[in-house]
Amino acid sequence: MKRNLWKWLLLCLLCLGLFACTKGGENSTEAKKESTPAVEEKSSSVESSENAEESKAENKTDAGEGPTILSLKGPTTIGLVHLMEKSEEEKLPYQFQMEASPDALLPEFVSGKGQIATVPANMAAVLYQKLDKDVEVLNINTLGILYVITGNEEVSSIADLAGKDIYMPGQGATPEYVLRALLSKNNVEGNLNFVTEPAEAVAHLQKNPNNVAILPEPFATATLLQNSNLQRKISITEEWKKSFDGVELPTAVTIVRKSYAEEHPEIVKAFLEEEKESIAAVEKDVQKTAELVVKQGILEKEALAAKAIPNCNIHFIDGEEMKKALEQYYQVLFKSNPKSVGGALPEEGFYAQS
Repeated sequence: MKRNLWKWLLLCLLCLGLFACTKGGENSTEAKKESTPAVEEKSSSVESSENAEESKAENKTDAGEGPTILSLKGPTTIGLVHLMEKSEEEKLPYQFQMEASPDALLPEFVSGKGQIATVPANMAAVLYQKLDKDVEVLNINTLGILYVITGNEEVSSIADLAGKDIYMPGQGATPEYVLRALLSKNNVEGNLNFVTEPAEAVAHLQKNPNNVAILPEPFATATLLQNSNLQRKISITEEWKKSFDGVELPTAVTIVRKSYAEEHPEIVKAFLEEEKESIAAVEKDVQKTAELVVKQGILEKEALAAKAIPNCNIHFIDGEEMKKALEQYYQVLFKSNPKSVGGALPEEGFYAQS
């Protein structure tokens, strides 16, 4: 496959709504150093669709070997850790490949070396457009991971953000689009101040606890552990649900190369059953999950993992509920910036039928 297709994809896809997680987080210096900011969207020329066809041809895997599952280091991989452990113990036919950044994951999926991936929801939509619709979304695996952190006792709802100084990373990316949509929906005008990484937002809270920060997990939990005068006041996920008629806010999804799913439907079905079981185990046993999160190198400390995991909103949502949530989310993103979903809304064939 020609390099310029995935290179172009990388440039267009980096308006992600998912922040890489921090390791450890025992002090603000470490958290600042190891957090990954949202990356500003860039643009480039569009590669012809024949390259996407070429990537289809490369999408070949021996059914006996099983698929390679790609994931990003952070909340999107938490739902897989029990399956990773089970696969290792029982020699299941899965190969797991966790990458630290999108620029490492993208070429693996685009080239067909990875057939299944857990990715930010908007990345799935962009890949669908740019890989000639050879992408199918199987389920939502992570809901919202953004929270309002402040020392201001008067803040308890989106309406309370009116006139407040709000500090957040994610300018020109999905966190900004989500927050602006919520503010607009609630007729609220907030003073948005964008920073390059979460630690900078925390610094503003430390100077004045009455300020407000929008932080992703697990950085939000790490911040609260370090600053006893701050509180988690608002879940952006819950506020989204209230504002959009009970529809969930998706952050990450599981996708598959459609050509692979059509060729190996039983393999994909079996994987989904295993993934669903793994996600259920996350909700059932947080402490064991924390141990596995550390074992897989997602976080360094079990104490932080155990406190952060419940707030990472790891869930398995498929079928009509998945479709409804993603369609609403994509419409909001498309209105804010069409390129954030690949320039067009996904068609019916993008959504897997449960």
